[in-house]
Amino acid sequence: MKDSDRIERVRSTWAHAAADAGRTGRVFYSNLFRVDPTTKPLFVGDLELQSRKLVQTLTFIVDHLEDADTLMPAAIDLAHAHIKYGVTAEQYGSVGTALIETFRQLLGPSFAAEDQKAWIMTYEGLSSEMVKAAYPG
Repeated sequence: MKDSDRIERVRSTWAHAAADAGRTGRVFYSNLFRVDPTTKPLFVGDLELQSRKLVQTLTFIVDHLEDADTLMPAAIDLAHAHIKYGVTAEQYGSVGTALIETFRQLLGPSFAAEDQKAWIMTYEGLSSEMVKAAYPG
């Protein structure tokens, strides 16, 4: 898949999901806690606030997919912050699984196989860099 096609698919599907940010956050966290119950204790505060932060973060990522000089330092800072919250390297995989499941639920049949592939490529690329930065060695 060409990079421009991948980015277009990610942006298009995100525009649909972000249109109802509250629902997107609720569905995501429901999926995350089902996929990986070890993540639930990491969220002790207001889940609505956390949902808004999730949507804001994903919007930032989607908006900066073609600007690695902005995206990567922010992603690495986020990875370091997640260490303080107790996030493990293994939980990044759970987040990716929950994210894809969230798109499937929210977008239904309009979330095509190529959209899923675009998100997996994007998430795996970014999360692998975050894990390398946060958990070296």
